[in-house]
Amino acid sequence: MGEQSWKPLFRGPTATVTEVMRSPTFEASRAQARYILEDPAELLGLAERVEAVDQTDAPLAAISDQVATAVRFLRAKAAELQTSLEPSDDEDAAVPGAVVSPEIAISAARERLVVAGLLYLVTRDDLVPDFQAGGYIDDVLVLSWIFGAAVDELDAYQDQPPTAMS
Repeated sequence: MGEQSWKPLFRGPTATVTEVMRSPTFEASRAQARYILEDPAELLGLAERVEAVDQTDAPLAAISDQVATAVRFLRAKAAELQTSLEPSDDEDAAVPGAVVSPEIAISAARERLVVAGLLYLVTRDDLVPDFQAGGYIDDVLVLSWIFGAAVDELDAYQDQPPTAMS
């Protein structure tokens, strides 16, 4: 038995989370996430849609704190984007097409995963349609995995009071 054989396969080829993440609905969410992350209004709209989902009952209640943290992340990203869209005299502003470090690219990919996961949450007709009994179980599964993968990106938004953007 190999040294690492005791580790669970959190995202092995037969894992349920892999099936959810390969579903057409999640794939569509991933495709939209990139564009949502570039638009403050879309980020705020997604935050509002997520907040409108009833998270008081199981299974969503189990991750409601993490979902709230992710909503704060969305609102902060929207505020950051709004600020970056304003005219600036900053000579150090990012140059389109500039080379980014692998760490920044990985963090950006995780941010897109967070947005995709939240978009998946508000999509009613996903792998297990939300209106069916147990309909949020797939959402909880994929969001739990994503929140674990993006812990560094979400950590700064943990335990912060909600912020409103004018």
